[in-house]
Amino acid sequence: MYCFPYPRASDVAPLRAPYIASSTYLFTDPDNFGDFLSTASTAEVKYLSSLDRSLHASPPRRSCLAAIAQSWLFFGLASEALGRDIEHREFLDTGPLGNDEPSIDLRIPRWFFVELKGRWDSLRNDLSAEEYERKKNTLVRCCTLARVTVGILDLKGEDDDSELARVLLSVHMLLYIITEQFDSLKILQTSLQTGLTRYLVKRMVENGWCRKRLNFVEVIPLFYPALYFLSSFRPPQVRNEDHRACDSKKCAVRGGLLQPFHRTTDCLCHDIHVPLEHVTRIVAAGGIPLIRITRSDSEGIELEVVPYQRTSRFTAISHVWADRQFGSTENGLPKCQIEYLDSVLAALPRQVEHWRARDWIPQNLSSPVPTGEIQPPSRTYDLFWLDTFCIPQAAQHADLRSKAIESMNLIYAAASQTLVFDAGLQRFDSGQRPAALSHGGQPTFYSPDNESLPDVLAHLCASNWMGRAW
Repeated sequence: MYCFPYPRASDVAPLRAPYIASSTYLFTDPDNFGDFLSTASTAEVKYLSSLDRSLHASPPRRSCLAAIAQSWLFFGLASEALGRDIEHREFLDTGPLGNDEPSIDLRIPRWFFVELKGRWDSLRNDLSAEEYERKKNTLVRCCTLARVTVGILDLKGEDDDSELARVLLSVHMLLYIITEQFDSLKILQTSLQTGLTRYLVKRMVENGWCRKRLNFVEVIPLFYPALYFLSSFRPPQVRNEDHRACDSKKCAVRGGLLQPFHRTTDCLCHDIHVPLEHVTRIVAAGGIPLIRITRSDSEGIELEVVPYQRTSRFTAISHVWADRQFGSTENGLPKCQIEYLDSVLAALPRQVEHWRARDWIPQNLSSPVPTGEIQPPSRTYDLFWLDTFCIPQAAQHADLRSKAIESMNLIYAAASQTLVFDAGLQRFDSGQRPAALSHGGQPTFYSPDNESLPDVLAHLCASNWMGRAW
């Protein structure tokens, strides 16, 4: 139905651009795409045409900018891409704007991509290489002019100017679809210097994102369709987190180190502590302590400490202390949490290939996909590193604690794999494509199907685990 995906379980209404186009762009008109502004008759349009010469002029009414941008940069560019006169109603339908007024869904109707691809595939087959290049270069020039103009308007945009922002975003989405047909085209990326990016970031905060977490928008290059997807995603909240008081420098939800929960509210199991003297001896010697969970008929579950060797294969456990699963200030955890961790470690596939990653990223890997059932647990990864057990917590071990923390980069680099525990991610269903065995009924591992990949990335970006320092 639409060209772009949307978060699968989101209750956030999709954005829609209001239909405010004040002029009709005709592909069959003798004037070309670049002549649209110079031949228009309204004073607002004439003013808009001067924006490429001055970024400091007093702006006209925002609705005028949005109307002309939609007439020219959206409907005009769509006409140029399809090589025909676009009727506005082809993009319009009624949506949740508070009334029955027609509007444009920013995900862009699927028919546009189908017709666009069909047209340019036909041109590539029917025209000579020279004729095809000529037509392609004409459209490239239109896209470049649209990109530059949108960038100028975006720089002049206001954070609260939702009408102009939604119209400009619709042009960004259209440009992205067209550029997919031609590798040589460039499109704008997000920047907190622009009104549209700030508008989407504001939308994300309103939908529950932590403002401090959103600093990645300035660091990681994103295209606007990706940021729009993320802005439509409502992060899973853990114990009613409220990030409305957060800012770009500080997350207001952060608290002190709290003791872990039990796996169930009615559990009364006892805590199991690591032999701390073994841990401190290894850390003091400059080594890395690793843990193995052992069982005996008489003692039950015990924690064995062994020093890391070059041949050691171990799993690094990365977790969110605020989730209160594996974080503790006493170098110990409830028995139920240790049993849960043991069950997860026991069910890990033997080899990286068994995760079936090649099922959903075949373009990056050439090795054959493994077939058949995964063999039962082999305890290949029975050794693990967990900060609660392997970093001395007591005040009298402050020096050893600092020494252990300084080894964090080395520990994660030396680990055969890292196992992440984040309460929000643990509740996420990534598509239910079986990727590993079920050990004793639980847990069962799944790899994401293709339709779930955007949701997987959104959950990762929004997760509390992404706020960690390592």
